[in-house]
Amino acid sequence: MDLRASAESGHNNELTMTEERKITSTPVMEFYRDKCVLITGGTGFIGRLLIEKLLRINVRQIILLSRPKKGKTTQQRCDDLFSSIVFMNLKKDCPTFIERVKLVDADLQHPSLGLSDESIEYIVNNAQIVLHAASDVRFDQALKKAIEVNVRGTRDLLRIAEKIVNLELFVYISTAYSNCPQGLIKEQFYTPPSEPEKMIQLVEAMDERFEEHMNKTVNDFIHPWPNTYVYTKALTEDVVRQYGELLPIAVVRPSIVIATNEEPIGGWTDNIYGLNGVIAGVALGIIRIMHVDDNNKADIIPADIVVNTVLAAGWQTYVERFIYHHLRKGDRPLPEAKTNGELKGVAKPRTKIYNCVTGNDNPISYQKIYKYSIEVGKHCPPKKSLWIVCHNTTTNKYLYEFYKVIYHLLPALLIDTYLRVIRRTPRVMDLYRKVHKFATVIEYFANGRWTFENDNLKSLREKLSPDDQIMFQCNIQKIEWADYFWTYIHGLRKHIANEPLENLDEAIKRHKQMRIVHYFILAAYYSIWALLIFYLCKAVGMLVF
Repeated sequence: MDLRASAESGHNNELTMTEERKITSTPVMEFYRDKCVLITGGTGFIGRLLIEKLLRINVRQIILLSRPKKGKTTQQRCDDLFSSIVFMNLKKDCPTFIERVKLVDADLQHPSLGLSDESIEYIVNNAQIVLHAASDVRFDQALKKAIEVNVRGTRDLLRIAEKIVNLELFVYISTAYSNCPQGLIKEQFYTPPSEPEKMIQLVEAMDERFEEHMNKTVNDFIHPWPNTYVYTKALTEDVVRQYGELLPIAVVRPSIVIATNEEPIGGWTDNIYGLNGVIAGVALGIIRIMHVDDNNKADIIPADIVVNTVLAAGWQTYVERFIYHHLRKGDRPLPEAKTNGELKGVAKPRTKIYNCVTGNDNPISYQKIYKYSIEVGKHCPPKKSLWIVCHNTTTNKYLYEFYKVIYHLLPALLIDTYLRVIRRTPRVMDLYRKVHKFATVIEYFANGRWTFENDNLKSLREKLSPDDQIMFQCNIQKIEWADYFWTYIHGLRKHIANEPLENLDEAIKRHKQMRIVHYFILAAYYSIWALLIFYLCKAVGMLVF
């Protein structure tokens, strides 16, 4: 990585994939071209990237399910969605792309997704492909709501998919950690922690008193799953397995999803979940101690690679089903059905799972992540940071609790006291309460060790045409982590810290000043301790003699 490169070249908002721009037709592109695609979770991180890519490869229509949220109507949320920088290049190439999006009011927490009869009829008669990206991703969500959204919502969507007249494909986006109590996670379905349908019936029958009791004992109930998100994902996968006997379904399990690698713009993200939050917190001088093993592998995956995997896996699912039905009818064998001159077996295709992970093919440790992030951060520090980067880690739980007091709580107390003195609202202690809650949530995944098999994903990559390997790049080995983190850190600065490149010189100057103050404080701090120890030793010496 050339750290002498300018910040402008490190974070370019323009789509620079010239090879991709020249490609107008590939097998995967032709499969999706002129199709009507229903998407859930389209206003989310992965969802909006899916929408952008599908519109870019010319689907006929996208049926976007969405709901009012945070005081905004469905239409307002849709307007916000398409004003995103993600769609900047698409607007240049196709200014009228919004006309291909049909907005439908829906809410996964409600039975039948809260869809009207008219909306269901439209979906049944028009949709050909369903991409299910929606889920409640909050780790601390109440079990009742998590089951309603993640489990029942998926079941009800599958019930609608069963009725779709011309259904060609259903892709469910799960998580690589849905079966996290397992050390080795294969590309297969596992026995669910409970019977999904019974759990749906249980939460539907809950009254407020029962729900309150359940929330107090939820950790014992879902053990050994660490939170309601992965627990309900495990339940949902079993629902998908059951429907996979009837429908053409693929399951994609991404690991820890982070900012985009290349498309539609490098380094883009819209949230501070997972690693995004850790890196942003460290860069802003907020997170100064973490309970994590630096040598542990961080199975992270750029979001655009997840999107490409979803679309490529969907195409492969359709091809396998099409070949099977073609052969079953006794038609002339298709070229795609041959391997070394012999026909493939004609057994009915089963639902395939694709573990979209990096740990096997291109692993990176947390130590490397911090090294790259801090190295790049020196060239593009955020101006609005609380302090300079002072990142520390420990594997000892008791030391972590001690360092939390020293590095987080005591400075927060001092800053809040100062704010009170000057009659401003104290806020740093509240900030650290949120930081520590966040740290507790991700601790399980930062310190756990898993081995993920990804043979299906490797096989999928080999089946893609050379042009599709460019258009739908999902080869993990092609990621150069040092280069990626240059783009990633610049992206976090722009899209999460909302800081323009224009203030970069000011930010660097401010960090130099804070560094001087930091070392002055350290010198004073250790001097005080040295004096205390000196006088303590002197007092003890006087007592002895």
